[in-house]
Amino acid sequence: SRAPGTRRQSAVRWTLGDPPPPARCSAMAPGKKDKAKGGAGAQAGGATKVEAPASIVDSLPPALRRPALQAIYYGKLSGLVCFFLFGVLPLSTTVGVLYGIITLLRTKFLGKDPGRYIDELNLIKSGISPLQQFLVLNRSPMVLAIVLPISRFYQMYGHMRTAHMQAMDSAPSLHAQRVEHVQRQFKQWKDEGGDRRIVTARPGWQRVSNKQSAYKQGCFRMQVDRMIDILDIDLQERFVRVEPMVTMGVLVPVLMKNGWTLPVVPELEELTVGGMIAGTGVESSSHHSGLFQEFCIELEIALSSGQVVTCSRKERPDLFEGFFWSYGTLGMLMSAKLRIIPCQSYVRLVYHPFSTEQSFVDFWRAESLKGVRFAERDGDDVNLDEGNKAGDSHCSRFVEGLVFAKDAGVVMLGDFVDRPGADGAVYEHAKWYKPYFYRHAQHVMERATQEGAPIVEYLPTRDYYYRHSRSVFWEMENIVPLGESAIFRWCFGWMLPPSVSFLKLTTPAELQKFYDSKHVIQDMLVPADTMEKSLAVFRKEFDMYPLWVCPMCVRPGRGLVHARGDKVELFVDLGAYGVPGAVRRAEDYDVVERLRAVEEYVTSVQGFEMLYADSFMTRTEFGKMFDRKMYDDLRQRLGADKAFPDIYDKIVEPRRLEQLRERLGE
Repeated sequence: SRAPGTRRQSAVRWTLGDPPPPARCSAMAPGKKDKAKGGAGAQAGGATKVEAPASIVDSLPPALRRPALQAIYYGKLSGLVCFFLFGVLPLSTTVGVLYGIITLLRTKFLGKDPGRYIDELNLIKSGISPLQQFLVLNRSPMVLAIVLPISRFYQMYGHMRTAHMQAMDSAPSLHAQRVEHVQRQFKQWKDEGGDRRIVTARPGWQRVSNKQSAYKQGCFRMQVDRMIDILDIDLQERFVRVEPMVTMGVLVPVLMKNGWTLPVVPELEELTVGGMIAGTGVESSSHHSGLFQEFCIELEIALSSGQVVTCSRKERPDLFEGFFWSYGTLGMLMSAKLRIIPCQSYVRLVYHPFSTEQSFVDFWRAESLKGVRFAERDGDDVNLDEGNKAGDSHCSRFVEGLVFAKDAGVVMLGDFVDRPGADGAVYEHAKWYKPYFYRHAQHVMERATQEGAPIVEYLPTRDYYYRHSRSVFWEMENIVPLGESAIFRWCFGWMLPPSVSFLKLTTPAELQKFYDSKHVIQDMLVPADTMEKSLAVFRKEFDMYPLWVCPMCVRPGRGLVHARGDKVELFVDLGAYGVPGAVRRAEDYDVVERLRAVEEYVTSVQGFEMLYADSFMTRTEFGKMFDRKMYDDLRQRLGADKAFPDIYDKIVEPRRLEQLRERLGE
């Protein structure tokens, strides 16, 4: 992507509202069109190719251009609404109802399949009402009939609105108004006495996690949900400035149209920039580029006083370092400036199969450790194109592992390329009828094992980034079991994935309690040198597959999360999502006891728990896992301790505290 020895390519500043600069194009053969989704990649040496002239609307005078854009936008929106209201919804509802009826008839005349029988046993043990049991057992038809089409409409509307805002050049001016609106709300909070804790007004169902945000009850709710725009893209200085509610599914395609991307792209399109900063984000490029916070250049934060300040590694460094992982308990994020890097059109992905756990771990760790060398050399601006020679010492841009059983796993190594090579086939995963990526990876792993050699594929870059999005990793098999069938994929695969927010919205509280007691969604970050023991702990306490195995480098520092010593350290994110083995076998399973055992182990090896997940730690145990020294000092100095909830009170929800009190006492 960058020529060896260079730090940036010749580029220009792009302010939203101006006609976009020409997109970079890969070095394709003459006459061949680049079909990579999201635009073409960067050509080595900074060569560019001018695309077609701007549209007729762009050439209109300003007095006519804005009304024309408004008319086009509302015309498209009306068409989208009609398409879903009169086409998609009737069809999906009909199929969903028929699917439910067929399932009931099959159960009545052919008997229950083993999975349904296990579900019923677990439901009977839970003691919930017959109506709620019926809703659990027939969740798939409701998702198919309602949640999927509404989710897809919401996603398409978001993309359409972002494109319109960019064309209208309204985002920068609106940002200033939104910041002023937040400041007025801080003043209102003070005028009301300032005795309530400040939280965002975003409903709990809109969070991309299984938490319900019950801590917001009785708090002062601040409106920040309109901060959803990309404000500025500067290709010369290599940064993008965005508001906190911009999602990965909106930001990354905009960057890729001009041959750029983020150093780390979290894999679910619903994840927001604010969530990645106040929480964290990790992906298969994190073994050299670290967590999402590492390529943040500058943050704009509204403090409890109403003052809006900027902070960076040089300006207010304490606030800058302490804000990451703080979950919005030090201030309100107004915008973030993020570093961007060139990308190319495809990812060359090599699947390495393993039939023993130790061989999997050894290979994964050796490949991941290569990234630490670049993290130490380049700091927060890693350049893999400089000094990254081919051969055994080559550091892959992407490293990811999937574990399908104790003795079955695959490590996938990826690198940017401008065009597919002759050593592998092109796999366009984004096509709606393709199987879920983890199933595809498992199939390729089995084929590579039989052939006795790694298998190479070429994925369009955007397809690779969101490979786990359509299946929400592997949660879709629990939400819509029918989703793995070819018929479903061909007819309704284009509507996947369902919105996590809408799934929560359509789940009654009592049913949510049932799911919480039989379901695990956890990401634990542990030092890579403990990986063998960590896998054993996950196997003992969860007994569930697949497991996500993602490497990341963690830097020394003073914030809530940092390396154990004074050097960059390799950690691994072990992700467990789904139904534990004991639940599938209809055995008794105490989710609180098992999760507390895992949390205790993670603390003992100086690891960390992802904050989005359910936590069952006491306040003292939480303080042992996370370094609160600078965090507590900042809260006191900034007055945040009197304005915002403590991070523990946001992470460990009231319903979890009640469960802890029942077990441990006050």
